[in-house]
Amino acid sequence: MFSHLLFKDDIPFGVEYADFAKRHYLKQIQKDYPGKQWEITEEAVFEDLSRISYTDQDLQQTQQVDELWHNGDYWIFKYDFRVAGRKESKKDSGNRCIIYLDISKRTIEILMIFHHKYLPKNTKESQYIELTIKEHFPEYYKKCTEQ
Repeated sequence: MFSHLLFKDDIPFGVEYADFAKRHYLKQIQKDYPGKQWEITEEAVFEDLSRISYTDQDLQQTQQVDELWHNGDYWIFKYDFRVAGRKESKKDSGNRCIIYLDISKRTIEILMIFHHKYLPKNTKESQYIELTIKEHFPEYYKKCTEQ
């Protein structure tokens, strides 16, 4: 859930992958979930994220999103999803996206997309996320955490 809610409106956000997500995660996910299974899932993820502030779909107040850092117009948050055709819940699936949201530009960038099994051994998910964001997206981390 977001502790700092976005203003509700029905204007979609633009959603895209960061180059880092494409290079380091997307190929593995596509390999793990081939064909239509991933295509349907990817379309649903983009659709959900683009409508994060819609009045009739309040994604920001669900357990599916967790605000990690927020400052002014900038958010970094975790989004849980499940792959099409799977029976587990979104939370239990182990599939996560780490998202950067810029409210002033109305953009959403998928920074990381992974499954728990991709995490290095003996590393907690939150620790892995923070270290990766600090290393590969220091400008986003700074925008979302500076006071």
